[in-house]
Amino acid sequence: MGLILGWLVGIIDVVQFLPQARHTIAHRANIQAMRGVSAWTWAIATVQGTAWVIYGLGTHHYAVGVPNLVITPICALILGLKLTADRRVKVSPDPSRPPRRG
Repeated sequence: MGLILGWLVGIIDVVQFLPQARHTIAHRANIQAMRGVSAWTWAIATVQGTAWVIYGLGTHHYAVGVPNLVITPICALILGLKLTADRRVKVSPDPSRPPRRG
């Protein structure tokens, strides 16, 4: 029973990340939409997922390790898209300011 519950929770754990991943991918070019995504949250989630993969596979708790093999790249993707969006904001000129003259 515990093994079945472990895999069920692992599947639910993967599914919980999919809506944010879908939203982030769909709105990655929308700077306003990307403001609501926290780089710190997804950095921590990526590190945490990596730790769970190492722990789960290292201790043969596959119901922990395998789902995190899926979750961790999703977290890293969201983090990467957020950082890319933030970089675009920093290099984009402010449209409210007049252009500088040489």
